[in-house]
Amino acid sequence: MKILIVDDTYFMRELISESLQERGFKELTQASNGEEALRALSHKDYDLIVTDWNMPKVNGVELIKRMKQNPSCRDTKVIMLTGDTTPEKILEMKALGVNGYISKPFTPELLTDLVLKLA
Repeated sequence: MKILIVDDTYFMRELISESLQERGFKELTQASNGEEALRALSHKDYDLIVTDWNMPKVNGVELIKRMKQNPSCRDTKVIMLTGDTTPEKILEMKALGVNGYISKPFTPELLTDLVLKLA
């Protein structure tokens, strides 16, 4: 499974990568914002994107909207990481077609369990 990890915090990208590597996922790519993620998506197909909501340049919502416009990654599964899980945000994520979300802070086990569920 090819996974793209998108978060503006280096520590968070490394935590996610290490957690997934420990569960056997090896094809991991990191991007520090949605702009970098879109560049990565233009060069390679991914099975799953784990993205933060709030990032500079292109945030997680805009990233997903742009992905959905591209036929080559329209069906790519997405897990959204966010500190805001109000009912309005959850509805927005569902409307965007997000396959799952995790509220920050989270445990590595919670993330890897959700990734395995979507694999």
